[in-house]
Amino acid sequence: MKLLHTADWHLGKKLHGFDMLPDQSYILEQILQLAKEEKVDAIMITGDIYDRAIASNEAIQLGNQTFRKWNIDEQFPLLMISGNHDSATRLATGKEWFAANHFHLNTTIKESLTPITLGDCQFYLLPYVELIEARFFVENEGLVEEAPNSLSQVLQIIIQEMQKTFDPSKKHIFIGHLFVAGSLRQESETPLEIGGLQSVASDLFDVFDYAAFGHLHSATANLKGKVRYSGSPLKYSVGEYRDPKGVRIINTDLLADDFEQAARFVPLQPLREVYHLEASFEDLLYQRGKLKEYANDYLSVSLSNEEVIMQLMNQLRPLYPYLLNVTRKERQRLASATKRIPLSKINQPEALIQDFFVRLYEEPLTEQQQNWIKDAMNQVSGKDES
Repeated sequence: MKLLHTADWHLGKKLHGFDMLPDQSYILEQILQLAKEEKVDAIMITGDIYDRAIASNEAIQLGNQTFRKWNIDEQFPLLMISGNHDSATRLATGKEWFAANHFHLNTTIKESLTPITLGDCQFYLLPYVELIEARFFVENEGLVEEAPNSLSQVLQIIIQEMQKTFDPSKKHIFIGHLFVAGSLRQESETPLEIGGLQSVASDLFDVFDYAAFGHLHSATANLKGKVRYSGSPLKYSVGEYRDPKGVRIINTDLLADDFEQAARFVPLQPLREVYHLEASFEDLLYQRGKLKEYANDYLSVSLSNEEVIMQLMNQLRPLYPYLLNVTRKERQRLASATKRIPLSKINQPEALIQDFFVRLYEEPLTEQQQNWIKDAMNQVSGKDES
């Protein structure tokens, strides 16, 4: 079989106040075209379809339009789970009817124990779960008398139940929405772990031929064993500006012999890119060099100017309508400088000011500046050398 793996759409997401629905509509259409070009047999959507449990009307409309087009118009079987940003209850509305058209949606742990068979594969769809819910399930189902206080250990019990239904003549695909141990986070992801309690071990999924995950936004977040993230299809924070975005195309016939080629990453081209750059106000204002090329993209700027610039954003916004933010380089140095002041200088004000100035401006005080500081300190302390 040939499968497409995508996740973390976050429909309705805003980036620094900008509505990303046009970007999301554009990228979902691109994913559909890729699915048609690759002639995939099914599409796996591994959670966080919406950005909020109570999604906006516009986000829901885009989701419904996408599912109808992919599943009914184009006849792609869909395998989908709820993520931590989704409302499992709201998402589940109508799923009994969806299944009749090969739209398989799981929103509970119990559903994950029943495999969905398509072609030569069995799919096990486990939605996002938290430890307390998982512990209650294995105890309530009589799988154990007392559930362990570790999500990895509870998940191992659930996977052992899945294995009881394995057909040895078929390949076994796991679909989940979890933080797999060893993965790296992006700043747009919601932190859910306290002391590693909610993370799970990657080797749990070695019993599967492929483990398709959502939750982390980077496709390279975890490359251990059978675990692969597709990553989000768009950059949802400035911190992701260097991160390639796309989907994975899975060829199940190659999984045993060449796993990397079998689970290849395919980059996508967004409607608008996210860039972070350093520039002066003058360069931005006159769009020097390549700056004009960024005019219609999401742009985060680290400004090199030190002087105060009146109505900076009002001057730049007409030129860069998707300008996200402007930060000052000296403010970044200020934040760094205030973290490293030696305790020995706290009772030496002049030395403290000298040290702070050097760290901030990377040059020493002039003799005139030192005299000004000395005069000011004398006035504060009540001394007058005149």
